[in-house]
Amino acid sequence: MQDGPRFLTESDISALTTSKQTQYGAIGQTGDGRLYRYCSFGGTSTIASGLVVVASALTANFQGVAITATGTGGQVAANLANGSNQIVLTNSTSSTLTQDQLAEGFLEVMVGGASSSTGQYSYKIKGNAAVAAGNVTAQYYTVTLYEPLRNTTALVPGTDTVNLTPSPYNGANTSTTAALPVGVTTQPIVNSSTVTNYGWTQVFGPTNVLNDAGGTITVGGAFAQSTTTAGNVKAATASAAPIIGITRIAISASNAGPAFLTLN
Repeated sequence: MQDGPRFLTESDISALTTSKQTQYGAIGQTGDGRLYRYCSFGGTSTIASGLVVVASALTANFQGVAITATGTGGQVAANLANGSNQIVLTNSTSSTLTQDQLAEGFLEVMVGGASSSTGQYSYKIKGNAAVAAGNVTAQYYTVTLYEPLRNTTALVPGTDTVNLTPSPYNGANTSTTAALPVGVTTQPIVNSSTVTNYGWTQVFGPTNVLNDAGGTITVGGAFAQSTTTAGNVKAATASAAPIIGITRIAISASNAGPAFLTLN
């Protein structure tokens, strides 16, 4: 699972599979320097080519999650100490988690809680146990990590908390909600209610983007994710719409044009 960057052919860029072939976020590069990231595509309908896709929204119930006390739900003192590769967490009764749903995402430990400056640590998740919402007998679940815990003192249940964050490349889709842009599609992604596709999304280099109806983006102008039309772009602003690329010609409202992506 520690694959490095790989060279991609045009066939690779055009390939979609219905099963995962490599790790989320893997970097691919063409001979001319274009860069791509490997992801799964969310939603149940086709995503057109040339559209900006963003990371899926985070689940509020998996932010500020409580660490289970020792002696409960299979938690042992060794899980909380430096060098451990697993930890037991306490589930909210309104949350559902499928087996390994968080794999290749991140567990962030906040020593002292979210408002503390004591220390924050981020670890890549290898897998997680399933848990059903409202099922009191399954309210504790184990998360397994690729990396050992680095905290110098034992974690304290009831004081220290964790956030659970799926990979940003898991379930990328178009959206009008401001989010984390992860790439531009290079072909139609034919998802359905029963099919999820995996493949490459472009993050750097020459491409074509579709401007929304908000006005012309000038030549050499910075553009960002549109929050008016899903998958489109708009002129970037300093804070509300961060730059994801630069136009190569002036692109009129509701028109497509050549651009250069700078996501990676």
